[in-house]
Amino acid sequence: MKRSLRKTVTGGVCPACGSARVRRWKSKNLQGPLRPSDLSITDARYGTTLALSRCGDCTFVFADDPDVERLDALYAELDDPSYEAGDESRSLQMRFICDRVIERAPAARTWLDVGAATGLLVREAARRGLAATGVEPSERLGAVGRAQGLDIVQGVLPNPSLEGRTFDVVSLVDVVEHVADPVALCHAAAESLAEGGLMVVVTPDVSSVAARLLGRSWWHFRVAHVGYFSPRSFDRAAARAGLRIVGSERARWYFPVKYLLERTARYLPLKPAIEHLAAFGPTATLMDRVVPLDLFDSSVYFLTKEGADAA
Repeated sequence: MKRSLRKTVTGGVCPACGSARVRRWKSKNLQGPLRPSDLSITDARYGTTLALSRCGDCTFVFADDPDVERLDALYAELDDPSYEAGDESRSLQMRFICDRVIERAPAARTWLDVGAATGLLVREAARRGLAATGVEPSERLGAVGRAQGLDIVQGVLPNPSLEGRTFDVVSLVDVVEHVADPVALCHAAAESLAEGGLMVVVTPDVSSVAARLLGRSWWHFRVAHVGYFSPRSFDRAAARAGLRIVGSERARWYFPVKYLLERTARYLPLKPAIEHLAAFGPTATLMDRVVPLDLFDSSVYFLTKEGADAA
């Protein structure tokens, strides 16, 4: 088995850097055909993926499974009620992102969020006074945002509804790891940037300490994630898309204590303790408390078009 996992993938080309030095890295362990529900944002089947290969030049890890060709159609059918239930804590992350972007681009007036889901970042940017638009492939998730009066276009980027429009800020928050061709997506996002505009990309870091310690059980190894960047591979992909990284930092998350314990229970036998804490009056309230979390395994990149400076 180990020998077969190391074989060179015939005809394989790295989507990040274009190298042909590609080797099989992990076998597919998803049971059955890929379905829209497998792409849920809240999926907790850590370690379950399509077949993955790794580039010997830039270290990019990516799905080389035929199912990736169906991703756009499957995302259009995606529904994820559990994601909507976590709006309060997820909104705090969007505030964090807005804070960081506005620090770097205080003159920005327009914002495009790619992969907007229900529009949490669109809503936060609009609250800051920016004219904010989102584009989201899921008909259901986008409809939730539109019902709240948010400007969310259904589909992917590039999108006919956005043709000819440019934005001071373009964000891709936990999006590039979901697409088969991240360079093409980043290039399309760059085309949507106004002169001097700023792009922000948030994505897991497969070279992080957490990823190395947890190995193939790392929480970011999920069916929906079909590309895993390291700083090295993301730099190569950005350059091919005509972008230049002008800054980076680690991402920050916000989750209820109960959510964190439940996810930790995927690795440790904590279920009885969680049930006890949730039922015990003094600790039940604590379980709902939202806390910041930085596991140093997800990166925030700030980019401009090659040869341009941020506004």
